[in-house]
Parts: sequence; C-alpha cells; structure tokens
Amino acid sequence: MKFKIFIVVVTISILYTTIVFSQSKKTDSLIFALEHSKEDSAKVNNLNALAKEFRNTNTDTSLYFANKALELATKLNFDMGVADSKLRISALFASQGKFNEGIKYGNDALVIYNKLHAAAATKDLKNILAKISSAYLILGHNISSQGNNVEGLKNTLLSLKIKEQIGDKLGIGDANYNIGLFLATEENYPEALKYFNSSLKISEELGRTSDIATTYNTIGWVYIKLDNYSEASKHCFTALKLTEHTKDNSNLAEIYNNLGIINDHLGNYNTALNYDFAALNNYEVTGFREQIPWIYNNIASVYLHQKKYNKAAEFLNKALHISTVMGKTELIKLSYENWTILDSARGNYKQALNYYKLFIQYRDSLFNNANSKKIIQLQMQYDYDKREDSLKQKQFVTDTQLQVHKKQKYFYWTGLVLLGFLSIVVFHNFRNQMKINKLAADAHSKQKAELELQNHQAILKERLRISGELHDEVGATLSGISMYSHLTKEQIKKGETTEIEKSLNIMQESSTQMVDKLSDIVWLINPEQDSLEKLITRLEEYAIQMAAIKDMKVKINFPAKIADISLPVEHRRNIYLFCKEAINNAVKYSNATILELSVKEMEGKLKFSIGDNGKGFDSVMVRRGNGLENMQKRANEIGAKLFLESIENLGVLVSLQCNIT
Repeated sequence: MKFKIFIVVVTISILYTTIVFSQSKKTDSLIFALEHSKEDSAKVNNLNALAKEFRNTNTDTSLYFANKALELATKLNFDMGVADSKLRISALFASQGKFNEGIKYGNDALVIYNKLHAAAATKDLKNILAKISSAYLILGHNISSQGNNVEGLKNTLLSLKIKEQIGDKLGIGDANYNIGLFLATEENYPEALKYFNSSLKISEELGRTSDIATTYNTIGWVYIKLDNYSEASKHCFTALKLTEHTKDNSNLAEIYNNLGIINDHLGNYNTALNYDFAALNNYEVTGFREQIPWIYNNIASVYLHQKKYNKAAEFLNKALHISTVMGKTELIKLSYENWTILDSARGNYKQALNYYKLFIQYRDSLFNNANSKKIIQLQMQYDYDKREDSLKQKQFVTDTQLQVHKKQKYFYWTGLVLLGFLSIVVFHNFRNQMKINKLAADAHSKQKAELELQNHQAILKERLRISGELHDEVGATLSGISMYSHLTKEQIKKGETTEIEKSLNIMQESSTQMVDKLSDIVWLINPEQDSLEKLITRLEEYAIQMAAIKDMKVKINFPAKIADISLPVEHRRNIYLFCKEAINNAVKYSNATILELSVKEMEGKLKFSIGDNGKGFDSVMVRRGNGLENMQKRANEIGAKLFLESIENLGVLVSLQCNIT
C-alpha cells in the first residue's frame, strides 16, 4: 500500500512540473490571442492553428480546437474555415484509426474547396488548389488504411498531380512519401524505398527537420521488414538524433518502437524494453491509441524472450483488452499468437491450444489461408515438455516470490528518497516561478508607466499640432474673409456689381474650405474613428463626392479581415490627407471614367493605392515639379514609402506603403 501511495505522489509531482514548464511560447501566444479575439474568421483561423500545434503532441486537444473552429466557422457561414476545420479533423481521425469518419470529413472538405475553386479569383487559385491537393492526400491515407490501396493510391496520385501543377515542392515530397507507404503495404519494399528516398531528398533540400526524421525512421522500418537490422538501426538512430531535442512525441514514439523491435531481434532485451516503454509513454501523450496494443505486444515479446512470464502475461492482457475494444482483428490475432507462445512456455498446453485456435480463426478471417504448423508442434511437444516444465515452473514461482519481496523493500526506500528529491525540485521550481512572476509584474508596471508618459507626450504634441493648424489654416481663412467683407462694403458704396459678386464668391469658397478643414480636424482627433474601416469609409465618402463632379465611377477594394486594425492619430492623419490629395488630383486632371481606392495587407505592412484609367502623364516630368511634394511630405512624416506609376492614356496609380503599428 505504501509503495502504491509513493507511485501516486511521484506521478502527481512529475505531472505538475511538466504542466508548469512545458508549454511552448508559440502555443501560449496563440491561446492569448484566442482569449482576446472576437467571434470572427480570424478566431476560426486561430483555433485551427492551435489544432495544428497539438496534432503531434495530443490528438484529443487538437481535435477539441478543430471542432471549436468548425462550430464557429459554421455559425459565421465562413466556408474556407469550415473546409479547413473538416480537413484537420479528417487527418486527426486517421491518426486515431477512425478511418470511416476521416473519409466523411475529408470528402466534405473537398466538396467545399471545389466550390470555392470554381468561384475563386485568379490570385486565390494556387492557395485553394494546394488545399484540394491536401484533401486528396489525407483521403488517400484514410482509404488505403481500410485496405483499399487501389483507391487510396488513386487519390494520392491526384494530389501529386496538383502539387506538381502549382510547383508545391513540399507537397510533392509528402505525396512521394505516401506512395512509398502504399507500396510498402503491398510488400513491394524496393519500389517503396525509391519513393521514400525521393521524399527524403526534397525534405533535406527544404530543411524540414521533422519530415527528414520521419522519413529516415520509415526507411528503417522497411529495412526491418527486409531483416536488414544493420541498415534499419543506422536509419532509426539518424531519425532519433534529429528528433530527440524536439517535442514531436509522435515521431519519437515511432522511432522508439522501431528501435525496440530491432534490439529485440538482436537479443538486446533490456535495451529493447527501454525503447518500448519510451515509445509507450510518447504514444500515451499523443493520444495515438491504435499503436498502444502493438507496443504492449512488443513488450510482452521481450519478456517472453527473458522468460519473465508474469510480466509478459500482464502486457498481453492489456493488449488483448484494448484490441478487442477497438475491434482491430490484426491486433487481436497478434495477441492470441503471443498468448499461445506464452502458455506453451509456461506448460499450460490446453490453454495454449485454445489460444492457438483463436489465433488461427482470426488469422483466417484476415488472410483466408489455413496453417496448422504451430498447433501440430504444440501437440508433439505436449507430453515431452509437460513434466519437466512443471518442476521448473514451481521452482521459478518460489524464486520469483523471494525476489519480489526483496525488490519491494528496495523500491520502498528508494521511492522515499526520490520523493524527497522531487519535492525539493518542485519547491525550488515553484519559488523560482514566483520570482519570475514578480519580475514580470515589475517590468509590466514599468512598461505601463513608460506608455502613459509616451501617451501624454503624444497628446501634448497633437494639441500643439492642432493649435498650429487652427492658427495657420482657419485663422488665415477667417482673416481673408474679414478683408473681403470690408472690400465688399466699399464696392457696394461704389455700386460695382460685378466686383461685389466676385468678392462674395471668394468669401463663400473660403468659408466652405474652412468648414471642410474643421470637419477633417475634428474627425481625425476623434478616438472612435481610429480603425482602418472608419478611415476607408470616410475616404470612400470623399471620393464619391468628388467623383460625382466629373461623373466618374468609384471602386473600393478593402479586405474585411483587416477592418479592425487600429491606426495611431499621426498615421491616420497623414494617410487620410495623402489619399485625399491623390483623389483630388485624379478628379481634376485625369479625365478618367473610373477612380479606384484599394487597401492591401502584406507581411506586416499596409498599402493604400489610388488609381484611375485616365490620360496619364510623364512620371519623370511630374517628379521634377512640385506636384508630389505634399504627398511625399505626408509619407516621410510616418516613415512610409511613396510609389508613382503612370502610363500615358492608360492611367495613374499612386501608392503609400507604411508599417502596421
């Protein structure tokens, strides 16, 4: 009982330490972004990104995030998000052995991608084709895993064709890898090695460490099938070297599995057990339940070679139970085969015979090929081995009981020491974490104070700028109106009707300009107008108003996904005035019929463009003059770049590119 309590406490301590210190920075940042995101397409993409992060470490967690993404995408009628989520779920079901469900979700995703492909603009075709190709690849894996290699290979070849069409080198490597798997399943190992080596070459060119490791390990598995354990060991150790410093539990589990099989065949039983248990731990972490019965059988096989029959029976019981629950005929057959060997070794020949019959039954259901060689051997050895093995078994049981008693006493004291050590480690880590949290809080407070100071300085600077604008722009305009009002009085006295009308027109135009400038100033300093969407809306209103003068049509190209980007006041003001001046110039001088305003987001930068289909001009001559000085000044004030493109009789495109801050 004390020993069991020790095991529970140690397990809890290890789990606690692992949970506190093993979260990756990328996963933390995605979860943080998720907690602060709105219910929109960006959140769907974030959830799918989290599902991708957990795909090799914990399939249950990955499946949870993928289902959440699917639920939200369906609610938003976000077709691309629905398809991406279903494709992710299809791949996860494949890793869990749920191939029927995987095929259903994969087909659903493929239907949506094909619909999007039919309606896609030219610039989006490559992205959608890449996703269609991925859907075919995952469908091929699910279908072939059900035993339909012909249909599975057909889907994989379709995937390869699309990947070659769009020049997706990484995808070509993946497809070659899957074709190698099909050939290996058909036991065509020489051809399978050709495709695996082709995939390996592409992965090495692209520097894909995880894919390189996976392919080396798979090649090692092929050499195991060919009984070439020297080559198998070399390739598997190369895979282990590439993977052991990562957190790719899935790859590590497969590598440890192969190394366990190799060492079992070479007679290195203790080493084989170490690798088998390492594989088991990694499979349990990832949630790849289908592989766990295989490992249990491998461990039982090693214990059989070591003649540790009780241990072998313990793991065969686990293997047979899980295999039966999962309904995996191949695994049930393997478990019964090992039980036959175990009970034969222990002298339980009647039970061995029963297990052997079950083994034959399941083997025939898989292969339809009768084979009674082992049962005949068991019957021939039955009388000969029974008496001798019975005596050996009694002695073995007595010796085992003594050894177990000694080991329990030894483990009890060793456990107490380890528990004390682990308690110290956990306490030390907890104290260090508290210090780190305090330092982080202090740094946060300091950063907050600095931000408040910067905000205060920015507000002061903005007040001074607004004051200057009011003085320069509005003050000058009001002074002009005042001057013309005095002039008009004199003109009225003299009866100069024509001159009076000119003066009134000037006063009217000046007052209109002043109202526009005041409206711009008030709008630009309003904090409720700081989103990119509000800026585009105001520019659209101005463009429509100006274009109406020359009967021009206005087109707006603005992706919804960047609508919520917030802009600092200084950026917003200069971008607005830049675009406003460009719109004004296009309306006045282009003689165009179409005016287009577009915004794009590229690698952390925003690009605002105003274009027309008018007469154009000589861009060299324009740059020599003063026409672009104001726009260049606006760009310089926010560290942006100004681009000017013009072709005579085809139009003008003026662009401003700035960082998203």
